[in-house]
Amino acid sequence: MIKSIGLDVVEINRIQRDVEKYGDRFVAKILGASELEIYNKREDKAQFLSGRFAAKEAIIKALGVYLTDKPMLPQIQVLNNTTGQPELFLDEEINKQIPDKCFISITHEKSVAAAVAIFSEEK
Repeated sequence: MIKSIGLDVVEINRIQRDVEKYGDRFVAKILGASELEIYNKREDKAQFLSGRFAAKEAIIKALGVYLTDKPMLPQIQVLNNTTGQPELFLDEEINKQIPDKCFISITHEKSVAAAVAIFSEEK
């Protein structure tokens, strides 16, 4: 049974402009340590960062049924599993409060990145 859903869309050029303006400080406000390692190896940095930002915003929207305080973006990590599917990894303290499984989908087009997060009772 689906418990909550979140959706977000972001313009890739907006994220690119913020990276150009604020540099690594901006990136560090979005990505966790493991994501940052992946980001630094990517050629398509703006697209990757935009997709992760959209995913985290979608996750935060869906987390609203579980949490009263909004987590910081680096406390939420979206990493691909061995088959390439994005998976949610939360800080330990936040994870203890979430009894359900999160399913994530991220997509990119030329100018936008979008993501959906669905929390379900299925584990």
